[in-house]
Amino acid sequence: MSNRFEIVVEGIEDTALVSAIDTAIRDAFREMSLPGSWRIVVKPSGQPTQAGGRWDFTVYGLDVRHALSIAVPPDLLPNLIPQRLRESLNRPVSRCIEEAAQRTLDLARAV
Repeated sequence: MSNRFEIVVEGIEDTALVSAIDTAIRDAFREMSLPGSWRIVVKPSGQPTQAGGRWDFTVYGLDVRHALSIAVPPDLLPNLIPQRLRESLNRPVSRCIEEAAQRTLDLARAV
């Protein structure tokens, strides 16, 4: 296991499911090629829903802190958490790229 990732899963007793969630999160971070150390906490939010429960997951890394929530049965978490992570973490990265591109265009026009 990599020291770059600390993944904490609370409220799930099924060790195979916890392992699947851990693996899915690690794979998602490898695909995104994000540098640095990361801490991810997945836990029940305490707000039951008809979908089987609400899960909160918090991502800490570099200068990033994201709090996300998803209402699904626990067995769907390995498939849905990576998707939500990518969507959430790609949004600020895309915004930074767009802003940098706009600054470059503005500088080019000024010259």
